[in-house]
Amino acid sequence: MAHFAEIKSSNNTVLRVVVVNDSDVSDNGGEYTTESENWVANNILQSSVIKDQNGGSYPETYWKQTSYNNNARAIFAGVDMTYDLDTDKFIPVQPFPSWTFNTDEHLWYPPIPFCENTDEGAVFWDEDNQRWRNGEGTKYWDGSVWQNA
Repeated sequence: MAHFAEIKSSNNTVLRVVVVNDSDVSDNGGEYTTESENWVANNILQSSVIKDQNGGSYPETYWKQTSYNNNARAIFAGVDMTYDLDTDKFIPVQPFPSWTFNTDEHLWYPPIPFCENTDEGAVFWDEDNQRWRNGEGTKYWDGSVWQNA
């Protein structure tokens, strides 16, 4: 099965991902072709949910094939991700405003690298204080060692 992302033209945001029969793709230009994208655009019904989310009118969209196995366009597309026309890749949603995108690795990175030490149990990013905290909130990672909060 092939997967295609419907993308809002005005901001390149992924609105949905649909599954298409492989034979429909091969019969209409093949994988990752404009022909197959046009076939999907003409044969997949518009979503009433997307229409409702856009004030009752369906936004202008286009389609791009995405790889479930991450073999093309960097990663598998998901709702609210963006499609970068220049690099022909999908970009994941930015987890937090302070995180920066590494275009070489195609990943978002926090200002302080994640601590690989799992002795503190569950760890979460504290955006307000720009640091990693343990699940109990009693310690934080300063980039080199755990500190008491």
